[in-house]
Amino acid sequence: PASVRVMAWNIKYGAGRNPFWFDCWGDRVQMTEREINANMARLYTLIREADPDILLVEEIELHSRRSAYYDMVQGILDNTGLNYGAYFETWKSRYIPSEGLGRMNLGNAVFSKHPLTKATRIAQQDRTDLDALTDLFYLRRAIGRAEIEVGDTTVAAYVVHTEAYDED
Repeated sequence: PASVRVMAWNIKYGAGRNPFWFDCWGDRVQMTEREINANMARLYTLIREADPDILLVEEIELHSRRSAYYDMVQGILDNTGLNYGAYFETWKSRYIPSEGLGRMNLGNAVFSKHPLTKATRIAQQDRTDLDALTDLFYLRRAIGRAEIEVGDTTVAAYVVHTEAYDED
């Protein structure tokens, strides 16, 4: 095609406007299954309306406690016109004790209408301003790079969610 429509979106783990403890001055740490299903349905509708050829997503989760163990990657693949995807993990833990978060699998993803031929996770440098216990459970930021075959052309797409709170 002569052009490619690209959409980038931090979906905030499908939380919508729910007041979570760390970013909306609330005290919530988990959504109900009903809430996540409704929030994700709205996301799918907006993605279908925008109709991107390539979608770059930050803060997408797989089977995490706070998002009612919902598989957002499979959800986007099943409910939009984007049939190819690559997930780049940034925060995985069987249990995070802070605020009762529990199981976590958070990352970034690239979705496409066109075939992905290669996907690479590029680790970013970890923070150095955390105490040892916090560092043990903290995110491991990464850049996701996907190669996408768009007609006769290979397009490289990058997705990244940078650190917001570091002091180093």
